Amino acid sequence: MGTSSDKAAILALLKKYRSGECTPEEVIRIQEWFHSFENELPDDPAFTAAANEAAGNVMRKLFPEVKRISYVPLLRVAAVLVVALTGLLFFFRHFKGTPPPVTYAEINVGKGKRKKITLPDGTVVTMNALSALKIPSNFGKEKRELFLIGEGVFDVKSDESKPFIIHTGKLRTVVLGTSFDIKAYPEEKAIQVAVLTGKVRVENDHEVLAASVTHNQMLTYNEQKNEHQLKVANAAEIADWQTNRFYFQQATIAEIAAVLERQYNITITLSGSTKRTCRYTLQLKNEPIENAMHLLSQLSGITYHINNHEIKINTTSCE
Repeated sequence: MGTSSDKAAILALLKKYRSGECTPEEVIRIQEWFHSFENELPDDPAFTAAANEAAGNVMRKLFPEVKRISYVPLLRVAAVLVVALTGLLFFFRHFKGTPPPVTYAEINVGKGKRKKITLPDGTVVTMNALSALKIPSNFGKEKRELFLIGEGVFDVKSDESKPFIIHTGKLRTVVLGTSFDIKAYPEEKAIQVAVLTGKVRVENDHEVLAASVTHNQMLTYNEQKNEHQLKVANAAEIADWQTNRFYFQQATIAEIAAVLERQYNITITLSGSTKRTCRYTLQLKNEPIENAMHLLSQLSGITYHINNHEIKINTTSCE
């Protein structure tokens, strides 16, 4: 088998296989590994036990009435059984119309963090702070589908045969190949889809909201009211959070504070009251939090106090 790290990796895969958590790619890797040991078998007891149990697990699924059986005394037999029975299991499931269960990998990004990932199809996703991405194990088989909470910029690899679908709450964004920003934080009322290049289709469970959202257009969708709006927007500015630049257009103090909390990994408490008309337009370009708060204070008339990672804002003097 090679190095001890290689053995540990395969052993971990066998454990995942026993619990039904393997992705299709991992199942293929296990099968290839078993085939490689036709003439050379490891003498590691841990491997023998793991392979025995994996084979037994498959047999129990096919023959649940057999309570106890000595499945395989040797690893070679275990390898053959696992490969063969995996094929049989796939055959039965496929023709009975019962697909194997889908599992999900979840990627989470904390406060004040960002993460760039490359999906198996070559699509690049840049995730904003406090965001989560769920990727099903069958991603890329017939379609490319995933689930987003928070905000991300997607640079989708073109593949006309496999639509790329992002679920955000009740909204679905369908693309073939393009780049765009989606923002869907649970605490915010609206979901936003802003297109940088190409075009996307946006729909919910009942209807197509926009058959074609193109370059520098943004669709805003209010889930509670089931209302949407399509308008012109500067998509590059919207996605510029990737370089620590933030653009606020007619935003309330509460909306600005929510962004600052996520990006600077701080807690902001608001006190006082503000008029609904208190909205502000400003830009923050890679500013320390102290500078950002000073700019906001000069613009809005708020007062504030910073104590380590906590900021208290009094909005009474907002004009």
